[in-house]
Parts: sequence; C-alpha cells; structure tokens
Amino acid sequence: HIKEGQFVRAGDILFTLDNRTDTVNLTRAQAQLDKELASLSENQRQLARSKELFAQKFQSQSVVDAAQTTVNAQQAVVDAAKAAVAAAKVSLGYSRIVAPVSGRTGLINVFPGSLVQPSTSGAALVTITQMDPVAITFPLPQRNLSDALDSLKRGDSVAMASLPDSTLSFKGKLQFIDNVVDPISGTVKVKAVFDNKEMKLWPGAYANIDLSVLTLKDVV
Repeated sequence: HIKEGQFVRAGDILFTLDNRTDTVNLTRAQAQLDKELASLSENQRQLARSKELFAQKFQSQSVVDAAQTTVNAQQAVVDAAKAAVAAAKVSLGYSRIVAPVSGRTGLINVFPGSLVQPSTSGAALVTITQMDPVAITFPLPQRNLSDALDSLKRGDSVAMASLPDSTLSFKGKLQFIDNVVDPISGTVKVKAVFDNKEMKLWPGAYANIDLSVLTLKDVV
C-alpha cells in the first residue's frame, strides 16, 4: 500500500497479508458463538419456567437446581466461544501491517506473492525512519558532564549542528545523557534533538556539533 520514499503516519497501512484462512476461522468462531448464545437463551427460558412451576408447587427444587446448573454450564461454553472469537480477531489483525511510527519509508524488500514471516534475523519488509525531529548522538567529554546535567535539568542547553559540506547550521537542544561514562575514551554519550522540516539533516549522516551547557553573563 506504499511506495519507496513515501512519508507515512503512525497507523497507516503498509502491507496486507493473505488472510483467507483467518477470515474463515473468524466466521466459524462467530457462528459457533451464535449457536451457543441461542442454546443459552433456551436454557434460561427453561429455568424461568421451572421457577414458575416451582412457585406453583408443580415441580421440585431439584428440577430448578438442575435447570440452573444447565444454564451455568452453557454460560461457560458461551464464554469459551467468545474467547475463540477474540482469538480469531487477533489472528486476523496480524494480516494488516501498519506503521508503528511516522516517518519516511526506505527500500521495500517484498513484493506481491512474497512469503513473509516474523523473524529477528531476516530482512524487514520496510524500514521507517523518523525525519522530523531528528536526533544526533555524540560523545561528551567527562569534564563537561556536570554542567551538561545541570543544563539538562534547566532545559536551557543550546546545540548547534552543521554538515561538513555545507554552511547551513541547525539549532537544537540537549535531550538525553547516558548513564555511564566510557572508561576508555573518557566520554559519555548524549543526544540532541533538532527540527528538520526542510529535511537537510539525513539519518546516518555525520554532523559537527557545538554544545553550550553554561552561559556566564556580564563577565570578563
């Protein structure tokens, strides 16, 4: 349902899988539920009649108890049938692959007729990358960590990003500081977020970052 390079919103349908088997299973489960509900209604009517006859002393308490037991048993069958319908709906829902996030689609790795299956190691059907806003991750020297943490709490940090082959600059702010310092490099990973409405910052590209975490006013 999409094209390569298309922008999609979270919830947009991307692919539809062959769902004929799941559709039939849902129809079968719904029909079974309707049958069990009809039986439950009949058992409830029988129970009501037994109670009326018992009140008129034409039937014993044991007959009423038996009718009540039948209703309770049938109610359990109805509950099981409802669960079967819900399970069938879940299975049918897997045939619609929707976008989990908003972003730009990459290469589409499948085509009509392809066999697809859940896999953590196989190729994805398509990759969606968030483009706006875009986050840039970079290392911060340990000596600046305290000022960065204070600036993150205040929310007044200023990050400037520039591309190596461009004179354009982009203004953002610090969003995240990692919870561990790399003992080898003496740096901590941090993340700054930038508006990217013009799509000048491209995911995976390199950028130069200037981060201001402390401003001293009226000083020499």
